[in-house]
Amino acid sequence: MYAFLRGVMRFITRTYLIGGLFTVEGTENVPMSGALIVCPNHFGTIDPPMVPAFLPRSDSWSMAKSEFFLKGWMRWIFTAYQSFPVVRHTADRQALRRSFDLLKAGQVLVIYPEGHRQEKEVLGEPEPGAGFIAQKSGAQVLPVALTGTAECLPRGAHWPRRVRVSLKYGKPIQVETRRPDGTRVSHEEASDQIMAAIAELLPAEMRGRFGKVPA
Repeated sequence: MYAFLRGVMRFITRTYLIGGLFTVEGTENVPMSGALIVCPNHFGTIDPPMVPAFLPRSDSWSMAKSEFFLKGWMRWIFTAYQSFPVVRHTADRQALRRSFDLLKAGQVLVIYPEGHRQEKEVLGEPEPGAGFIAQKSGAQVLPVALTGTAECLPRGAHWPRRVRVSLKYGKPIQVETRRPDGTRVSHEEASDQIMAAIAELLPAEMRGRFGKVPA
């Protein structure tokens, strides 16, 4: 079912955004095996289904807010799309355990460091969760930049707009746990490192404060 749903999403995207409106870059940067944490920015409603659909690996699982799993039909769709719930802004132990189990098995975890969609197309402050998972698991982090998705499907819209949308994979990074002097890197600082890597892939006006944070 997951392969089918990914195929449907790719077909719809390429059919609707025909004529060069949709571009994917950097697929050569995606490690094709081993544990991987995929971290995109989150500007648009279509980000969560789009990222796994065009990721050149079929063993990806997405962390999604628990509210999506309250209704039966919605829970079925998200579960079929290999998503699992997380209670946002909390140390959700069940979600963390699931994340570490997936990474230990050498699979892909898709997590949005900001924790929610940004109202403006500017990077927001990250939750410490992405940094924590990256540090504790030791898995590589793949930064992903999405542009145009906010205009494509704005809040309240019932149908997408035909605008330019891009998805760009950066080079994997290893999140640090210690500095050269031996001092500990906090989970918040680790999440900032991830956001800085995402910022490098975005236009300057979308980077927010992370345009000045060394990746």
